[in-house]
Amino acid sequence: MTPMFRYFLGFQVAADRAGWLARQLPPVSGDLFAGLKPQNYHLTLCTIAETQAPHPFLRQRVAEAFAAGLPAAASIPFGRIVGKGLGAELVTSGSVAGVRDLYEAIVARLAPHGIEPWYRESGLRPHITLGYGRQSFDPVPVAWTWIPRELALIESHVGHGRHRVLQSWTLDAPAQGMFAFMEDELPPALRYAA
Repeated sequence: MTPMFRYFLGFQVAADRAGWLARQLPPVSGDLFAGLKPQNYHLTLCTIAETQAPHPFLRQRVAEAFAAGLPAAASIPFGRIVGKGLGAELVTSGSVAGVRDLYEAIVARLAPHGIEPWYRESGLRPHITLGYGRQSFDPVPVAWTWIPRELALIESHVGHGRHRVLQSWTLDAPAQGMFAFMEDELPPALRYAA
């Protein structure tokens, strides 16, 4: 049977940025493409359940897993919108090591509570889906480094285009990197060793 409800953890795009992303999508043609509503733009970290009826206890189980806290946010470097055989998406450019580390830390907090990610055999490929259906266009450059501020547990009503946030958790800002400027003015004992 096809599941009616899918539960996933991810980051929702803020309304102002979602509207901006929607305007970056080039004009599309044909009846085979359906753009997502900007309020549904998100980056999925992992699906954690699929059910025929609403899951009665999943929100509480996830909240218990995160009761001790979450890791800090990670920056996600996006670089272009691409049209593919299955739709259009905003994809990353550059290193996504930070978001992979964040994902692994979140999964580690879920595991003792019997919650495991689904569909991750091929690994984590951070992206934001902008629409579904066959579409092809030249890549559109979009330079945007996103630092999500909240992790959300989202209930998706499969096939109906509806998402409902069941709960969200604030993420701390990522640690600030060290700056090398003015290093030569510091005493030798305080200089940053690369």
